[in-house]
Amino acid sequence: MPGNQHGRLSLLVAVFVPLVILGNSLVILLVPWMPDLQYALPGFPPDEFGLERAERADLAETGVRSIWPVGRGTDLLSEARLPDGGEAFRESEISHMDDVRALVRGVLIAWLVAVAGLVATLARSWNRAGGPGRAGWTGLRWGGMATLALFGAVGLLMLVGFDAAFDGFHGIFFEGDSWKFDDDFTLRRLYPDAFWGIAAAWLLILVVAQALGLLLWSRAGGRGGTGPQPPQASQ
Repeated sequence: MPGNQHGRLSLLVAVFVPLVILGNSLVILLVPWMPDLQYALPGFPPDEFGLERAERADLAETGVRSIWPVGRGTDLLSEARLPDGGEAFRESEISHMDDVRALVRGVLIAWLVAVAGLVATLARSWNRAGGPGRAGWTGLRWGGMATLALFGAVGLLMLVGFDAAFDGFHGIFFEGDSWKFDDDFTLRRLYPDAFWGIAAAWLLILVVAQALGLLLWSRAGGRGGTGPQPPQASQ
């Protein structure tokens, strides 16, 4: 493969890798039962306004389901009820979750595009021995290192000033103060500050684990010259 083409393919792979790893991690964290796992952690703060854990987990699961691009969306929130029969979510909360759902849709589309791009680029670099080829292995290695560097910086930023990072993120993606709610709003009761701190930690753990695994795999594969062997067609 000519040197210029080798470099371009490696660079494309390296660009796609962090996007794919981040998307993988977000999809894992968006499972509906993730809030209940957090509620079960020792020291997780209870609801200050009296929701039992099972009631809280049920509403939190509804909240997660409402932001997935498929399904009934925020209609689920409009129908949700508190134990006393009152509406669980106010209009401002539902409007914000509509915004979150739109953001999740965009992120998932970008993730699928990145996955397709990564697969296509690796296929282009595939060699006759059954591996990604030198360009593919190089790109995977670069991508793993770039992911570790990028999210290492993000992790450091969150350690230094999580509140500022959290506010900055919301300021980028949401208009004005539409995402800010008082403590007695249901969204704040279901997803308090502790929830987001733990979620951010899990996100970094998932990203770093994937990046390290990819980095080790790409180094081993690059030295060996081939990747996993595809099944051979029977004669």
